[in-house]
Order: sequence, then structure tokens, then C-alpha cells
Amino acid sequence: MADRLKGHPWKVTSVGDEIDSNCPRCKEETIHRVVAMVEGKVHKVICTRCNSQHRYRPSLAAMRKKVVLPTERQARVLQKIASARDSRTLKPLKEWQDLKERVGEVKPLHYDPSASYSENQAVSHPNFGLGFVRQLIDSSKMEVVFEHEVKILVMNRAKSE
Repeated sequence: MADRLKGHPWKVTSVGDEIDSNCPRCKEETIHRVVAMVEGKVHKVICTRCNSQHRYRPSLAAMRKKVVLPTERQARVLQKIASARDSRTLKPLKEWQDLKERVGEVKPLHYDPSASYSENQAVSHPNFGLGFVRQLIDSSKMEVVFEHEVKILVMNRAKSE
């Protein structure tokens, strides 16, 4: 059952987050900001009311609160999403590799939405990297194969002044 919490996206606390804690100076439960974490657990906090820094002391409500675990179905879905994300980022597309070998060491053009492109042309995009034009969809759109994904980009767009 503890495995289901691992990688649980809505149960992660990190440095800078706000959390309830018992403050020894204020002598009551107040909002604190997380300063340090050890082994994934909150270690030190700063009180937002009196600015005292101390070890994390969980509030009574937090100690009594029941942790809601994801259902078995939600855990399976989260696991599928994580595995799909991992497999997508690890291997480059085979089509991209084939196009790279076919085009060779031709210097790619920098992507410009106002420029015109042709099929199998190498394009250097500032965010997606090196890509190759797979096909021209119409006079203003093209399908480009990048190393990890295929994107539809615009072309022949008038420059805004």
C-alpha cells in the first residue's frame, strides 16, 4: 500500500511550501514555510508570524488527519502515465534517425514562421531542437519530426509589425 504513494503528484511537499506547524515561540499552531527537507520529509520550518526557525512539529490536526491513498485504479493510471513519459523521453523516434541519415550533414535552417519549407528539409527549432519536415499539410502548415515527438508548425505566416 505504501508503494501507491510513491510518485504521488498531489502529495509532494517541497522547500518553500507553506505548512501548518506548532510554533514554540507563538505557543500555537501557525502557518510555516518549509526551509529544509531530509529524506523527503519536512525537517526545518520558519514561522510566518514571528519568523522563528525551528524543527518541524506537526500540528495535532495533521497527526489525526487520515491520509487519502489513491484507489487501485488511480494507482494503475498514474503508473501508466509515468511509464509512458519515461519511454517517450528515453528513445528517439526511428523515423527521425532515418531522416537524419538520409539528409546527412546539411546545415539546418533556423525555424521562422514566415519562411517557406519543403519536404525532408532540416529545421533547427529553438525549443524542440533538430527536426525534419515530414510533409506539407497545406500552404501554411507543415508536419515536422523531432527527436522525441512530431509537431505541426506554421509557415508562410506574415510577419507582424
